[in-house]
Amino acid sequence: MTKPDISMTEEELDAYLLEQRIVRLATADEEGTPHVVPLWFVWHEGGMFLNSTLGNVTVENMLRSGTATGVVDSGEAYDELRGATIAGGIERLGDFAPDGVERAWSEKYLGGNEPPYRRWKNRSWFRLVPRSIASWDFRKIPEAQAGRS
Repeated sequence: MTKPDISMTEEELDAYLLEQRIVRLATADEEGTPHVVPLWFVWHEGGMFLNSTLGNVTVENMLRSGTATGVVDSGEAYDELRGATIAGGIERLGDFAPDGVERAWSEKYLGGNEPPYRRWKNRSWFRLVPRSIASWDFRKIPEAQAGRS
């Protein structure tokens, strides 16, 4: 018997990632020990954009390994759970985000106001370029089970 498909479509995944506010970003240190932190992000043109402070553990791990995995999830009750795991390569973009990313960041988190990190030292933009994405939407379970019968 095949497992019911409760993954999100590409359109559903894009809409979901555009509305969600926090990714739990996992990196690994030199010994392979996981390090997980919550970060704000912007999903833009199939990539996850992050802004963080140079020198922190997460950034050092990303720069050393060139990889990270993020989990974005939501829901309280079992039949509301949905989310995505996004694994891939990390690109350091420097002081400036690509066109549209900083504006989306400002709208999403700051009510359209200028981002304060422009005044902070040692900030950088990063892009998580997905190599693999796994998604789930438990709200689809009844329909998936019915289709399997």
